[in-house]
Amino acid sequence: MDNGGGDGPSLRRRLGNDRLEVVMDFRWLIFTGSQTIIGVSGLLIVTGLVLIKQGRKELHKKAMLSATFFALIFVALYLIRSAMFPHSKYQGGHRSLYLFIVASHTLLAIVNGPMAVVTIYRALKEDFGRHKKIAPYTAGVWIYVAATGWIIFAFTK
Repeated sequence: MDNGGGDGPSLRRRLGNDRLEVVMDFRWLIFTGSQTIIGVSGLLIVTGLVLIKQGRKELHKKAMLSATFFALIFVALYLIRSAMFPHSKYQGGHRSLYLFIVASHTLLAIVNGPMAVVTIYRALKEDFGRHKKIAPYTAGVWIYVAATGWIIFAFTK
């Protein structure tokens, strides 16, 4: 079973086989769930972009607010995952590329939070002129962060 990496034999000694299986199942659930949820969030952003281009404002709003909801769930799962399980270390031959992706992902993930709040606030206040100025950048950063999250996950497998 893919459980997101870790130190299986030493965990087995500390926990025993029965508890290890429960921990590994929970770890797998958290890793798989968080990756799925951020993927859904990214797809909803793309869907929202398509909908607004089609002039379907109400569906666009629902897609973007749903993307935000899923992103918040992801952040909660990510914090739980980070507190409970060590991050997997990259052992491959493309370390410079990996570090560039991790650095850009981390920086843009930090920046994207406030950008999303401002973008959503302006839309909810119906300040669409200012919303339209920041929204394309917010969506682009959001999609990049979601995609690079998957890439980082693939690098560490």
